Amino acid sequence: MKIFALTWLLVAGSVWSVRGADVKRFDFNGEGTLTIAVPQVLRVQFGPAAGGQPAHLILADTNRVCEMHMVLGTTNGKLSDDQIKGQLLEAGKKLLSAVVEKEIKVRELKGSAFTYFYFELTDSRADPRQYIVQGLGNSPGYMCEFVMLAKQKSGDPKDQIMNSLRSLDIRARK
Repeated sequence: MKIFALTWLLVAGSVWSVRGADVKRFDFNGEGTLTIAVPQVLRVQFGPAAGGQPAHLILADTNRVCEMHMVLGTTNGKLSDDQIKGQLLEAGKKLLSAVVEKEIKVRELKGSAFTYFYFELTDSRADPRQYIVQGLGNSPGYMCEFVMLAKQKSGDPKDQIMNSLRSLDIRARK
């Protein structure tokens, strides 16, 4: 009986999370389709590659607590996890003089298509504090780089944006 109840709760939770999210689809450089599931409280803007600029995606909550800017592109080779972490550490070191933290802690977030590595920092110059999340995502044939500014260290808007990254996918046209 307990297994049945647990299964039912998991199914109900899945239905609720799908209902609370909209799946957005965008043409990705004429080569495929970019899809992402986002809660209805998030705004999504997509800018296709144009004029030598790569495609970009902006995710933001309607209350302007968090906003993430992401640059997306194709890649010929896949960077290793260690290479991505190394790039992030170098980028983070450049910010250390302006943040509260004394070291960079790289975290991993696995999605359905992309694996992301990111770090979070607290801007020591802003009052009230602002929080910075910077990361790189890798998927076969694609790469993304993102920066998010948040007015809260944790909470729904930031968590919703990060969870939306899990669903990001780019499918090549057949």
